[in-house]
Amino acid sequence: MNSKLFLIYILSLLLIVHPSCAWAQEWSSPEVEQMYQQGMLALSKANASEATAIFQKIKIVEPNNFLIKKSLAQSYQLSGFQKMALNELEPLFANNTTDAECYRIAAQANMNSQEDKKALKVLADGIARCPKSGLLYYERGIIYKQQKNYENALKSWLDGIAADPNYHLNYHEAAIAYVQTEQMVWAIIYGEIFVNKEPNTKRGNDMRILMLDAYQKLFFTPSKNPNANTINKPKSFEEAVKKNYLSLFFVVSDGINTENLTMLRTRFMVNWQNIYAAQYPFGLFDYWDDMMRNGHFDAYSQWVFGKVENPQLYDNWMSTFGDDMNNFLEYRAKKQPNITVKDNYNTNRNFKGFFDFPKDRAAKR
Repeated sequence: MNSKLFLIYILSLLLIVHPSCAWAQEWSSPEVEQMYQQGMLALSKANASEATAIFQKIKIVEPNNFLIKKSLAQSYQLSGFQKMALNELEPLFANNTTDAECYRIAAQANMNSQEDKKALKVLADGIARCPKSGLLYYERGIIYKQQKNYENALKSWLDGIAADPNYHLNYHEAAIAYVQTEQMVWAIIYGEIFVNKEPNTKRGNDMRILMLDAYQKLFFTPSKNPNANTINKPKSFEEAVKKNYLSLFFVVSDGINTENLTMLRTRFMVNWQNIYAAQYPFGLFDYWDDMMRNGHFDAYSQWVFGKVENPQLYDNWMSTFGDDMNNFLEYRAKKQPNITVKDNYNTNRNFKGFFDFPKDRAAKR
């Protein structure tokens, strides 16, 4: 990945730093702060060399400015000067004045220098210092994924979801990983959470397609486990979700499409509220329930699946029910799924046999 593409990727991350890892910054003058903003604007335009020049000038005036040191390290790293990036960060690590982003920059610099072990060590140190930073778990998972160590990659993303349920990219990677296994429930759930967190990007649309694929596999792919589809008494949240879905196979027996999924998920919700909701409260399903009560669920289903599943039918739906979509979008602007640490029912970390597929089928970053 060249530096500009990598920069665009970095700037797309929605970094949520744990409060214990955040550092307040005061500026010596409004002019210096304005220069800093200019440097960040240069980074946003994929001009790391211009940003480097600006941050170097500010550092002369404010040699102890944490944000400048970190931003300069990032611009060095994105410009290809990995050693200079690490040298810039070294005093911050020595003085224990770092945040999660510093560890990410250092890990990327080590990775770009073919120092995978050092990168993983940096991220381990970062997680020890910032245990609620979803970003660091995500980055560790990406390194494992690049090493084709898919089991540890998935473990890291799931740990990131458990630690920081608001950080969206762990859901993205976990969904991609699960859809390649027999565990379609988590592919569907994590995929939908991600779509709600990043709806209007190519990555969000690709996840919508992945969800359709996961529903197809859930209902129409024979399992290697002869008992997988005969869950009598669910012993976990995942089993309850799967049993509920499979009991409604007749709704989608003629295929997976937006209309059938709307009916499927509506019936699923009725059953869930009656049978499982008290035992397994879940933020995403609470959101479904609220939308159904407020008359937005059909529009939501179109929003999630319609355009990617059948653009022509979606346009036809919009021509008739466009006001419903506008009403849903107004609703969504005020209310979205509230996913918290209490929603972490996925505690399994035994992935033996999960990834028994040809390694060239693994999704690429």
